[in-house]
Amino acid sequence: MNGLRASLLAALVCSTTACTVVPGSNMGRINSFWYNDTPEEYSPATTDINYIPIDATVLSHLGSAAPAAPNTNNELRNAVVNYNYRIAPGDVLTITVWEHPELTIPSGSFRSAEEGGNVVKADGTVFYPYAGELPVSGLTTGEVQTLLQNKLGSVIKRPQIDVRVAAFRSQKVYVSGSVMKPGVVPITNTPLTLVDAIEQLGGLTDTATWGDIILNRQGSTHHITLRSLYEEGQWSQNLLLQDGDLVHIPRNDAEKVFVLGEVNRPQSLNMSRNGTSLAEALAEANGINEGRADGRGIYVLRNTGVKRDPATGQPVYSATVYHLNAASAVGFMFADSFPLEPRDVVYVSPAPITRWNRFLSQLLPSILATDRIGDIEAR
Repeated sequence: MNGLRASLLAALVCSTTACTVVPGSNMGRINSFWYNDTPEEYSPATTDINYIPIDATVLSHLGSAAPAAPNTNNELRNAVVNYNYRIAPGDVLTITVWEHPELTIPSGSFRSAEEGGNVVKADGTVFYPYAGELPVSGLTTGEVQTLLQNKLGSVIKRPQIDVRVAAFRSQKVYVSGSVMKPGVVPITNTPLTLVDAIEQLGGLTDTATWGDIILNRQGSTHHITLRSLYEEGQWSQNLLLQDGDLVHIPRNDAEKVFVLGEVNRPQSLNMSRNGTSLAEALAEANGINEGRADGRGIYVLRNTGVKRDPATGQPVYSATVYHLNAASAVGFMFADSFPLEPRDVVYVSPAPITRWNRFLSQLLPSILATDRIGDIEAR
């Protein structure tokens, strides 16, 4: 019976040398990443793993990857300076011909300029006495003024005309998501930027993300970051909005990082608006477990997407694994400077003695089972 137990023990010990490589069990061999005990097989042919140690060199590259932009943006400034509101169907115009009150529609003491104005019809025209139907859609107020002066010049000597938009009804921007008052913002003769639209609706809520604002424009989707705009003054992220733009500000619920392994409180964490560092994530998890963790093995696993192998056409799963050796205090200084990204997985590997103890805890039931078999045979 002792021979059976010895054989079983030897088989189990040998099996551990070919066990699945999981994060933290042998991350030093990450380039030979291989799973063979799951329904799918992952090998270097289908998994592209990029292993990067977290050190001063890596942190310097991360710091220089996104240099701060100037506080002004020429493209936005030029767009604002050259902005002209274009009249469209639904707008209400107020047209005044000075010294000729008979041509001006009286507003009356109880009628506003909007109520007494000229509404641009669906075909883009307005009617005015002695001028007839005027095509004004797509024109500025200055261009409508010139058009009227030419039309009325035959009946009035050097007419003095003033044209204004009394009500802006034709053009709108739609803002949804995590703002105080989601709704519709009209486009007026004052240029409307992204920041202006957000502030007109009461600003962002406490749960709004700063990292990924979605702008849908004419079937195209654009991603904008407000963090660089608000914190670094990168005005290139502040856009001049157009009619029909749909701005969506997501909640920050999806911007999470996951802290797993030998920490005192494994959990998922919502990233802060200012970003979350590796040290902050570990601190939120109540730190690493000093009795079970291996400070030399702290990893950040980042999914970088799926691409196709041009030779086989099979999907290749691409990921980056950042490795931090925090055996000394310098490692935690690096951790404080390492920024996490949404959906990162932070894994703290167990110490060798912890892995051995777990192996023994799995082996012990098998040994006890052989003892029971021996007792039964002895009877």
